[in-house]
Amino acid sequence: MKAALIYGSCTGRTEYVAEQIVEALKPEVELELVDVHKIKPEDLPGWDFILCGIPTWDVGELEYGWHDVYVKLDDVDMTNVSVAMFGLGDQATYVDTYQDAMGILYEKLVERGATGGIAFTSTDTHVFEESKGVIEGQFCGLALDEDNQEDLTESRIEEWANALKAQWPEITARAEQAAG
Repeated sequence: MKAALIYGSCTGRTEYVAEQIVEALKPEVELELVDVHKIKPEDLPGWDFILCGIPTWDVGELEYGWHDVYVKLDDVDMTNVSVAMFGLGDQATYVDTYQDAMGILYEKLVERGATGGIAFTSTDTHVFEESKGVIEGQFCGLALDEDNQEDLTESRIEEWANALKAQWPEITARAEQAAG
């Protein structure tokens, strides 16, 4: 099974969190760590599983590298790829766009055929008004706020990593079935 954590990072925070997540998932889940700036959209179907790391940038926008991938995704078939998400955002300053980038990217990947619904998380310990990252009452992945709740990052990663590990046998079986 070919699996990667692909991240985009403008300030280095998302990359730092990506490294923490890769370690938290070991040994059950082994992920190649990939900077989104080093891939093209057509590379994505080469993985069976992709964990996407994306900060919400500016006001509700995608990080630059993910934006470049996003605008060219309409011609990419993601049918045999499972996707999970983690996002960074600032819930105090951007109460109307908190975790929007995670939701925008997730929706596009699922629209292109990717299997989602992996390791969604509760919104309970976050304070915001609106978010495109909320799907059916939960965040569509791990939502982190390194600006206002940095003290919760480690425990959130650990809890979320355990949830992903619990779903890993199902994800692996899906990839094996797709491979035929």
